Amino acid sequence: MTQFSKRISELIDESGETIQSLAEMGRINRTTLQRIKSGERLPTKRVFDNLLKALRLSSVEAEELQTLLEISQVGERVYYNRQKIIELIAIIYELTTYQIPFSKEIKQAPRENMTTLSQEQIEIVTGQRPVLAMIENSIDRELFVNDSPHLKLAIPSHFEQVYHYIFGQMLGNRKHLSLQDVQSFPETGDQTAADPGLGALKTLIGLSLLDNVTYHSNYYYQSPADNQEINVLFPYFILTSEDVVTISRDFSRAVRYHDPDLYHFYQQGFVTILQQTEPFIEESRDLFAIYSLDNTYRIRQVVEPLPCFAYYASHQMVADKVRKDLPFYEPLVAATNRFYDYFKQENRAMINVFSLKNLETFMEDGNMYFPEEICEPFSAAERLMLIKQVRDDIEADNRKTYAFDEEKIVLNSAVEFINEATLVHFILHYKNAHNQVFKTIKLKEANIVAAFDDFFRSLPGSDYVLPKEVTVAAIDGLIGKYESRASLL
Repeated sequence: MTQFSKRISELIDESGETIQSLAEMGRINRTTLQRIKSGERLPTKRVFDNLLKALRLSSVEAEELQTLLEISQVGERVYYNRQKIIELIAIIYELTTYQIPFSKEIKQAPRENMTTLSQEQIEIVTGQRPVLAMIENSIDRELFVNDSPHLKLAIPSHFEQVYHYIFGQMLGNRKHLSLQDVQSFPETGDQTAADPGLGALKTLIGLSLLDNVTYHSNYYYQSPADNQEINVLFPYFILTSEDVVTISRDFSRAVRYHDPDLYHFYQQGFVTILQQTEPFIEESRDLFAIYSLDNTYRIRQVVEPLPCFAYYASHQMVADKVRKDLPFYEPLVAATNRFYDYFKQENRAMINVFSLKNLETFMEDGNMYFPEEICEPFSAAERLMLIKQVRDDIEADNRKTYAFDEEKIVLNSAVEFINEATLVHFILHYKNAHNQVFKTIKLKEANIVAAFDDFFRSLPGSDYVLPKEVTVAAIDGLIGKYESRASLL
């Protein structure tokens, strides 16, 4: 018996109604309802909605039951993975929409049983709580003592609490931190919780979006059967300006050294690790690198601020939109057209989810999210042409294009998610003060790619996207509004 059927059984008993009376009130087949109560079957959406009404549940009870139903349908790991991805979208929205005031001062937190390294050259602790306390103490000292603090981390993503701590200390902090790390996302076998890599990914991307953190991250791929770390040092470590904290594989033992020779040894070890890895979170202004224009690949899903206009961009439109005074104008136009031609041919079946709010903003100003010095705004006529083609394709089911229900998931213009068979690719583009920032994040970890693949595939038909008729009506409203405006000009 599932948690869902147990809860249904409890609610039916608490209602004081018989199976027969509830079936009649909810217009549900009595045998069907009995089998749902006993856990022999799960309800369809219609039966579930009717059952909620018959039981006269509160909104809190209904939400709880909806969660238990979804867990029964897809399993705990899949359900919690989907929730982590929704949280990731939310934190990107929050950190790129709202300016965090720099008002917090770092103060060293008092720690019990902690010696000072001015007295001791070596400090050893055992137990996960003391290890975390040692790491937090080292981070605090670096942030508190140094005018330009910096940290280098060679720890895996399942040490997420360390990154949580750094994020909490830097959120709104007046100091600026230089952070560099090497990441891995080893898969775990626990199927009753979200993949820990997704939680770590949310925290790492959140760190990268803080204005007072300069974050450079490298990544190495680690198979589930591979228990060897990339380095031969003991086996994980953190470098502050002066100290080395080495950490055991199970996070149960740590040693902090205040030794210049050993510090130099670990510094060199960190450089060696970087040479064996590749960039993970990378900031760039190079559109060739950001959008992988020199590569061609089959895309499964794209979640982005605007509906995918690549299908409608002619060679002439691309040539007109790219600013002609760019020193690399011709190579960029050629690469973009080559990319779009391949895209139109190979990616007709991909799922595309977008934001109606961002589409309305585009209709207002004609700007996409490319740097202003690279791309000209679209004219009013071009905007209307593009939006009409999107509308007609949605109406005719020519494309799997859906609009988010933005009461449930809010997507601003800061992020695009691109998912293919072996790669999930994030492109972040947002304003920091008056500067346009571009960051790219690429992951080839199979379990994380699969989690995003499942999430994106689950969106069509879910409560997170609007029905086709609602989407088409909203786009028709935009078309009518801007056609009327054009007629007055």
